[in-house]
Amino acid sequence: MRLGLFGGTFDPIHIGHLVGAQVAMEEARLDQVLFMPAGVNPLKAGKRITPGTHRLEMVRLAIEDHPQFALSDWELRQGGLSFTANTLEHLHAEHPQAELFLLMGADNVQLLPRWRHVDRILELATILALTRPGFDLAVHGERLRAQHPELADRMQYVAMPGLEVSSTWIRERLARNRTVAHLLPPSVIRYSEGNKLYE
Repeated sequence: MRLGLFGGTFDPIHIGHLVGAQVAMEEARLDQVLFMPAGVNPLKAGKRITPGTHRLEMVRLAIEDHPQFALSDWELRQGGLSFTANTLEHLHAEHPQAELFLLMGADNVQLLPRWRHVDRILELATILALTRPGFDLAVHGERLRAQHPELADRMQYVAMPGLEVSSTWIRERLARNRTVAHLLPPSVIRYSEGNKLYE
């Protein structure tokens, strides 16, 4: 089994996340993509985020019609900071025969050396780096290979369509009473409005 882990705050989950998961699944021939909302991202500690129960439910609603997408609340149930190495250890123990892949934005790859136990992350999973519009793959790949060859050897780039969408931008639109139609699944819009999450 080829299992992709897609972690993140998902505050809220949006079309960019869903398209990224779909493209990565196709390009890397994944059998399943597991969405796992983070408890507290160590790089975002101290920032205000929507409670985990709401973020989990929005992900559930967003992926409910995608049979190859699955959801886990494991990081949320752990409490405290969420570390990718711990999550991958958990998945490896649960699925010892699975080949693990970690989905992440290509612009975040350069932050990987700052992550806890990055060596173990690279032992357990192949990185699927999702490129964004304007991302210079040749320059980035060359720089990464020069600075962190151990990362370059365990990474595969996945070219994304031109979707420059972020959860921050969506929250700003919602706070200003702007429409987010077509940016979020309708079920997620209804849920966030019903629970007044981003007013």
